[in-house]
Parts: sequence; C-alpha cells; structure tokens
Amino acid sequence: MIITVQCMARHWAVLDPQARDTLSFASGADAFDAAAALALEHHRRTGQRSTVRVAAFGSTVDALHVGE
Repeated sequence: MIITVQCMARHWAVLDPQARDTLSFASGADAFDAAAALALEHHRRTGQRSTVRVAAFGSTVDALHVGE
C-alpha cells in the first residue's frame, strides 16, 4: 500500500487509498508522522509492505518503507 503525503498550496494532506477522506495538516512534519503511523498500522494488521510517498513541488520520493 502507498500512502501519499502531498503539499497543495502550502497545506499538507495525507492520501490513504483505504480511507474515504483526505487528512489535512498545516505542517509537513505532522502529515508525515500521521502517514507513518498509518503505514505501521497497516503493516502490523496485514503483514503487507507499506510505503509513505512524499509529493511536493513537482517531485516525489518514497520516504519510508515498512515491511519487506
């Protein structure tokens, strides 16, 4: 599963493919921490690999991998 932390007009959002709503944050650090917690919980619950991807300013980077 890939969870994306995205910067949109100076606001940060966490896009979880399993959630209906987008989580909004004022800070990129808070958004990343929330995405990391979701990735860890997904891996703990399913045993499947989770990735946190950060998308900002026209670039993306896979910042965290949980599991194999």
